[in-house]
Amino acid sequence: MARSQTSTELEIRLFERPRKLPFRGRSLKTFSALLRREARRSGPWLDRVADVVEALGREGWRYRAFTGKTLVLSHLRAIDEEEMRAYLSERFGREVLPQIAIHERADADRDAPPPLPKADDELSRELRRLIGADSHKEDLHLGHPPEELSELLLDMSFLAQEAMEDGDVSTLLERIREEHEKDAQYRDLHSRYQALLDRTSVGDPAAEEAYWDLFSYMSKKLARLIPALQAFLDRRGFGDLCEHEATAFLTAALSQALSFIEAQDER
Repeated sequence: MARSQTSTELEIRLFERPRKLPFRGRSLKTFSALLRREARRSGPWLDRVADVVEALGREGWRYRAFTGKTLVLSHLRAIDEEEMRAYLSERFGREVLPQIAIHERADADRDAPPPLPKADDELSRELRRLIGADSHKEDLHLGHPPEELSELLLDMSFLAQEAMEDGDVSTLLERIREEHEKDAQYRDLHSRYQALLDRTSVGDPAAEEAYWDLFSYMSKKLARLIPALQAFLDRRGFGDLCEHEATAFLTAALSQALSFIEAQDER
């Protein structure tokens, strides 16, 4: 029987009318930087939202979606609405509350299960090769039943959180973070991407190329975690994950690792 899992979502209204933003990825640090640039044209509210986003990112909230008018953040734990409103009011002022909605999100509330992460880039293919067992290749043809997909993604996300607390994984992640703080090449790539975003519009080829240069560079850096994550799965008895499970786990683990590196980087 599937377990009932409840998470929390927080919706922040950014604009009265739908807008397009030149944002790729899921980094709250990048999104908050984008909001601060947009604040120069749209007003101080976006600066206020950037403060909220940065603070929540440090407390475990993650990017879920941008709808054109609203930024949606999610947290894997169920968080009391009144407590959250009290925190926001004390930290950022009561005037932010009318623009923020907080609600629980249970598996049963979803009209359809979320799609599995797409693994069509080189790094993800390598992750699947290293962790997915050949004996499970037939699962790719049948797939997981739709009613199991939500639970699969949530289970792999919790497992990824556990991996981040593993001694070997956390030690290596801290080493990568320390090296990242002194990484001049990353600074150059990131500065180039940010400068192009300031000067160009959505979908500009130069900004797209700069984004993928940055993505590729960080992917190679995070790929050093793969052996430690594989060893963690073996120790926990998950050495025979199918390709869908492996991709979901590694997507969640590397996303959390990147958030940790960037959160430390901005302090």
